[in-house]
Amino acid sequence: MTTAAKTDKLNRLLHWYHSKLIRKARNKKLVALFEASIIGSVAAVCAYTFVVGVALLTSFRTYLTTIMPAVVVFPLVGLIGGAICGVIIHFIAPEITGSGIPQVKAALNKIPMKLDLRVALSKLVAGIVALGIGLPLGREGPTVQVGAAAAAVLDRLGMRSFRNRRQLIAAGAGAGLAAAFNAPLAGLIFVLEELLREISGATVTIALLACFFAGIVSRWMGNHSLDLHANTEFPKAIFTGQDIPFCFLLGIIAGLVGIVFNRGVLAGTKLNRKVFGKHFGLRVALAGFICGLVIALLPDSFRDFAGVRQLLLEGRGLHFAIVVFLANFVLTLIAYGSGAPGGLFAPALTIGAAIGYFVGYGETLIYPLATHARMTLALAGMGAFFCAVARVPVTAAVIVFEITADFNLLLPLMISSITAYFIGESVFPGSVYDRLLEIDDIHLPENSESTPLDLLTVGECMQHQVISLDAAMTRDEAADYVKKYSHKGFPVLRENQLVGILTKNDLVERTGATVAEIMTPDPISIDRDSLLVKAISIMDAKEINRIPVTAGTHLIGIITRADIIRALSEL
Repeated sequence: MTTAAKTDKLNRLLHWYHSKLIRKARNKKLVALFEASIIGSVAAVCAYTFVVGVALLTSFRTYLTTIMPAVVVFPLVGLIGGAICGVIIHFIAPEITGSGIPQVKAALNKIPMKLDLRVALSKLVAGIVALGIGLPLGREGPTVQVGAAAAAVLDRLGMRSFRNRRQLIAAGAGAGLAAAFNAPLAGLIFVLEELLREISGATVTIALLACFFAGIVSRWMGNHSLDLHANTEFPKAIFTGQDIPFCFLLGIIAGLVGIVFNRGVLAGTKLNRKVFGKHFGLRVALAGFICGLVIALLPDSFRDFAGVRQLLLEGRGLHFAIVVFLANFVLTLIAYGSGAPGGLFAPALTIGAAIGYFVGYGETLIYPLATHARMTLALAGMGAFFCAVARVPVTAAVIVFEITADFNLLLPLMISSITAYFIGESVFPGSVYDRLLEIDDIHLPENSESTPLDLLTVGECMQHQVISLDAAMTRDEAADYVKKYSHKGFPVLRENQLVGILTKNDLVERTGATVAEIMTPDPISIDRDSLLVKAISIMDAKEINRIPVTAGTHLIGIITRADIIRALSEL
């Protein structure tokens, strides 16, 4: 089958989907459920692919140590793998550097930022390589970007009953987080608290459904991520009144360390850009070499950073916690500053667990019988430091609660996370993701005071199926079309390019044998990514009721006043 035939088949399938399923569905909430399930399922499959890919590369790297010394294997693998990641970034998808969350936030705020199939596949492959070679980064940020890109691809294909593309992409991002952590509620909260910073019925519905399906499919595929409660031998946390002051102390320390960490991430990013420019192959390769060398010199347990976090929570001693803290803190700054595709969530949880362990150890020095403190505060520290870095107190508390399923942790999590948030915002306001965007001279609005109308685009409200006329068509043939359809205006095409528009008045008032002779040439058109308020402004200024929507000179849709009214009624 030729490419043209495949494209035609896909277009006919999507036309059937819109005309038969969406437009004629009696209950559009069921259609929404279907589309949200697709988004969540795709995000879950991507997250599982990430897990399997990283596991395979890690196993291969470990196998090589049976042939050569680890001090040779790890730096060499890091060097080669880092170079591969850099090549993918430099030549295929420059948008996939870092965690991907800043890019998603920019796209959601109508800042030009590519989210397409190229970005999704490149992020998936490069992220697997980056984590597989031993960089101490997390997969949660990449799965957020991959989920958002997958949702954007579905939107481009036209598979959406929701008019707000922004909500759809945010739901995909939340589903990516939900699948990575097996934490559907955290994915929903992350969408509302960090990505959109707004609450509406449509937003909550689509994000909840996408995260719900992401969690189900992820669990069905066997991805357990950080489910500490799945280990029946893992003890439940104990929280007493004497622990409360130490929770506040933990929040203060986590907040201050989080400030240093965020500044380090920004400084590392700026330094790499200043020294190496856009030579990502060199940047990531060097980071891979350094991280590989350091990991090779550390105990074997440090070859799996997720395993390190588990060992820390089990209580391996103060010296172990110190090494965990220093190794993760420094290596994460080196790896992330290089632009390697990986997230900050997982390392933040590990660093936070170490900080909590330190505070818990201090409590046992004052209260020798408080043997529970080290584990309880280590778990609370995960949420506190996460919050200090990302500035999302509710998401931080919910993530740790979902991966532990321990109600005893709710209060210490809330105390430490909120304290860390206030300390961080007081000294160094703004999340690390907003700060990273500012390096690229991208400034997001501090407060989301815009209305839903301000964020709608033409592409989210336009009609995809357009009845058009050919410029060579006769006047009588055009008149038959006008009688057959109730539209008041028809776009005119020549070789699939928009050249004019024909209205009923043109048929009555103008003379000529063909459509080309009686049409209004050089019609006003608008791009699908333009804001809806721009279309409204043009219609009011030109006193017209419809505007063709184009991609270049090719017609892809039409927007009418009726479409705008319908879109506003659905907000």
